[in-house]
Parts: sequence; structure tokens; C-alpha cells
Amino acid sequence: MGFIAKPFGILIKYIYNYLAFDSYGLAIILFTIFARLLLFPLNLSQQRSMDKQQAIMPEIEALKKKYGNDKNRLQQEQQMLYSKYNINPMAGCLPLLLQFPLLMALYEIIRNAEVYIGESVNKVFLGIFDLSITPEWKIWTLNKADYKIYLPLLLFPIVAFVTTYISQMLSMKKNNKKKDDKKDETPNPMNGMMKIMPFMTLIFGFMVPAGLALYWAVGNILSILQTYLIKNVFTKKKEGSVKNA
Repeated sequence: MGFIAKPFGILIKYIYNYLAFDSYGLAIILFTIFARLLLFPLNLSQQRSMDKQQAIMPEIEALKKKYGNDKNRLQQEQQMLYSKYNINPMAGCLPLLLQFPLLMALYEIIRNAEVYIGESVNKVFLGIFDLSITPEWKIWTLNKADYKIYLPLLLFPIVAFVTTYISQMLSMKKNNKKKDDKKDETPNPMNGMMKIMPFMTLIFGFMVPAGLALYWAVGNILSILQTYLIKNVFTKKKEGSVKNA
């Protein structure tokens, strides 16, 4: 993982030294903003692809009814339909695939901040939160002296959980509204996974350093803003474009 973490480590070191005023937490926040801006075109393309796929769902269902017993023919007809409307079914996977190595690289950097940023790196954010420490949910088992360290860190998994929940619910609400508008009763298997994600984030928030939970929380907040922008600014102008193509 070091070969992936190294270039991101150089970037975070630059941010820490020149943009974040030697603040480790602010460096992570600025890095998160940079990463989200970098991935925004792909996320926009992903959402537009999902919108197009949702728009042609009645035609997909018609093909399934017509060629349901011939899987090869059904696959061919679906590919022809995707080509007709210029849809790439795999476009939605790319942002997720890119975010995973980014998350692993950041985990490596946070675990070894002295190596990637420098021996003098200050890991305490706002004078309260030690971002190098993994939050502890069994607060009652700690010594009184440790409360000042671990109690504030509970904020990060909780905020990561809440922001993940809001982000997922907004996304589900957007997709479900489209299904209602089209009177499409086809169940979406992704809804179950999206409901589980906030709880997975909460669990992992107590398994990794607080700096990574900060990255999740800020990334989720930016994702909420991104969903609003895509819905109300970028894709609004594209409504009906699939059928008019």
C-alpha cells in the first residue's frame, strides 16, 4: 500500500506545510476537499448514467418479458439499448473503485504520519482531538486520566455515522422519487446496502484512527452538497434528454 500512499503523502505534506498552517486536522479536511473536487466529474457522470438507466427502465423490463427465456438474446438487446442511448452501465462503478485505494492510502498515511509528513507533525486538532488515536466506545473501562483524550474522539464516529445516513437517505429519496414518478415497482437491491452503510461506518469508526473518521465525515458533508448541486444545477437541465436523443 506504500506505493499508493506515497504520492498522496507528498500532497498532504505540502498541504500541511503551506496551506493548513501546520494543522494536521485542517490538512486532512483540505485533502478531502481536493479529492472530492478531483472525483466530481466522475460522480457527475455516474449520476447522469444512473438517471439515464432509470429513464429507460420500462424498456429494460419490456425486454426481460420478451426475451426472459433467452439470456444471450436479452443481453444483446440490452447492449443495443444502452448503445442507442449512449449509456455505459459500468460508469457508476468507477468513482467507488477509485475511492477505495484512496481510503487505504489515507489510512496508511494517518497510521504513519511521521514518515509521510515529518517527525514534528502535530496530530492534535483544535487542541482537543488526537487524530492518531483510535476512538474507544467502551468509555467506562478507561481510567479517569484517559477521559480527556478518548471522550472527545467519540464525536468523529458519530458524525461519520450521521452524515453517512443523511447522504444515503438523500440518494435513496432521489432514486425512489424517480421510481414513483414512473410508477415502477421494481425493487432496488442497492437500497438494502445503502441502509447498512451508516452502521458499517460507525463500526469502522471505532476501528481506525480518528483522522480517517474525520475524512469520512467531511467527505459525507461534501457528498451531501454534491448531491444537491447535481440534482438542482447539473442534471436538471438534462431532464428529458434521453428520450429526445
